[in-house]
Amino acid sequence: MNALKLSDNLYPQFSNKPRLNPGSIFWFVAGVIILLFIFMLATHQLCHAEITPPEDLWKGIIAEAVSEGYIGMYAVACCYKNRIEQGLPLGCVALKRKDLNNFVKNQGVKYEIMAKNILDKVFYQNGYDVTLGATHYENIERYGYPYWAKEMLVTVKIGQHTFYKEAK
Repeated sequence: MNALKLSDNLYPQFSNKPRLNPGSIFWFVAGVIILLFIFMLATHQLCHAEITPPEDLWKGIIAEAVSEGYIGMYAVACCYKNRIEQGLPLGCVALKRKDLNNFVKNQGVKYEIMAKNILDKVFYQNGYDVTLGATHYENIERYGYPYWAKEMLVTVKIGQHTFYKEAK
C-alpha cells in the first residue's frame, strides 16, 4: 500500500484554479464604489429637486390659513408646491390683498416664523404632502362650492379647507 505524503495533493480539484491578483480586486471594488456613488448622486438629484417658492409666499400662507393653525398653513403650502411642480399659476389670492403687510404684522412674529418654517419643510426638506397631491383648495363653509371644482376630485379636508386635484 502506498502511504500518502503531506506533499501529495489531496484535493486536486482546487489545484488548477487561477488566483486573483490583489491589484485587480482593488480596481474592481473601487469601480463598483464609484458607480454606486454616481448612481446615488444622480438619484438624489432627481428625487429631491429643489423648488423655490416665491419670496413672499410665507405672507400668503398666513393670510390664507392662519386661522387653521400649523396644519392648515402646512396644507396650503403643500398645495402651492404641487401647483408650482405642475407648472400651474400660483393662484394665491391672498398675495393680492392691499392690506397684506398690515394683516401679517397684526398676526404676530409667531406666525411669521411658523410660515417660514413651513415653507422650509415643504419646499426644501420635501416634507410629506398632507393634501395627497392637491392643486386647489377652498373654504366651502365660508365661500360655497367653487365652480372650478366640478371636474376635480376631493383629496382631503383639513380644517375648513377642502383640497382638490385634477381627475385623471
